[in-house]
Formats: sequence, C-alpha cells, structure tokens
Amino acid sequence: MDVEDTKTAKLSGVDWLQFFSGGVPSLDYFLMQVDDLRELVDKSTVETGINVTAELCMIGLAAYFEAFCKNEFAAVINIVPEILDRFADKRDCRITAKSLLHVLLELDHSLGFLISEEFEFGSAKAVNGLFQNLLNITPFSKKEATKYAEFLNDRNLLVHHGGIYTAKYKGQKFVKKHARAEIYAGVYFDSLVIRKVDVHKWADFLTRVAKKMGDATGAALLKFVASERLSCDPERKKAIEGLGNLRLAGT
Repeated sequence: MDVEDTKTAKLSGVDWLQFFSGGVPSLDYFLMQVDDLRELVDKSTVETGINVTAELCMIGLAAYFEAFCKNEFAAVINIVPEILDRFADKRDCRITAKSLLHVLLELDHSLGFLISEEFEFGSAKAVNGLFQNLLNITPFSKKEATKYAEFLNDRNLLVHHGGIYTAKYKGQKFVKKHARAEIYAGVYFDSLVIRKVDVHKWADFLTRVAKKMGDATGAALLKFVASERLSCDPERKKAIEGLGNLRLAGT
C-alpha cells in the first residue's frame, strides 16, 4: 500500500496477532471452532429423535459466531483507532477509567476490546448497524438477515425453553410455512429436533457470512486508511490481511 503520510505511529514490539482476541485472527478462530463442532456432531450415534450433541453444537455455533462479530469489530479499532473519529460521531462511545486500567499498558492495540464490550452483537440488525457506523458496510444482506433470524429463533428455543415449542415460536415459524403437520405441532409438548444435517447446514451458512464479512471488513478498513492517508507499518498490514483473505501489495 503506497501511503506516505505518517499519522499512525509505528508500533514498538507489538506483534500483529496482538490486535486480535486470543492472539488469533477472528475469522481463522471462528472457522476452527466450526470445524470442531462439525467433528463433534459427526461423532454422535443418534440418528432419530432428540440429539443432545446436535443441540449443543447449534448453541455453540450461535455463541461462536456472535463472538466472531464482536472480535472482528474490536480488531478493526485495535488496528486503526483513528476509525473511532467516524464511529463516535454516530454512537455514544464511552469507557470508564476503571475499565481502562485493565489494558492501560496495551492500550495502543487493545482499545477495541473495551469499545466492543459496550455493544450487543446478537442480531443481524445490530451487527449491520455497528459495522455500518464503523466502516460503512452491512455484513448481512436482507436475505441473510432473515435466515439468520430463523437460526437464532431455533437457538433461543433451545437455550430458553429446552427446545420445547412455545406459542411465540409456533406463530413465528409454523404458521408462515403452512405445513399442516407443523401447524398442529404440540405447543408446550413437542420439541424441536436438531439433526446432524441441520448443524452442517447452519455451519455452512454462518461460514459463508463470516468469510464475506471478513473480506468486506478488511477491504473497508484498507479503503479508510488510504482515504485518510494513514501509514501502515508491517504489523498493521498483516493484521488488516488477517481480517479476511486479503493480500496487500508488497507483503
């Protein structure tokens, strides 16, 4: 990246992995977690009826994906904190002095972690809103947002109701599908059945969204750096690459 201005100071003794939660690029970590869940569910011997392993893998997928969204958001700020000038114009962005004490010595590459803790990433709408304000991108398309809401409905039913059908869940899902057998599913009696194939289906969907989000995030941050004429030292360049599958010129 041919940028000559030096608004961003070079880091001293900071490895590019330190910009990421746990020292692993957010997308790479999420993909590893998905692979672990796929392997786990495939080891299950349950083929019909309630499959507890599959249910737990569904819950895990939701948890890991939400963490990915939050960690990717935090990494952007860690890598280029100047992005907060744009974000703070649109969002109330406050950090307590007590919170700052936890990362005071690492503030030059950890500020994003504190910022991300102040926001919720539990829906497509929330994620789109935060990334729109930060980078002018919306990771979820309208179709993907609808599908993600369906996934979260299943996850919430498992977490909050043990998978037992509720009136709210029935109204949101069954009536719209107009499938006779589903319309008459026993509310507060019958259960949602998660199969191995369901786990793989949702893993495929979330993986596609995560990869797209990672690439879009990296590209948008690169665009911001160029537009603001910020310099990028080698470690920041590597970190921007790590947001997705980018390969920057000269690296």
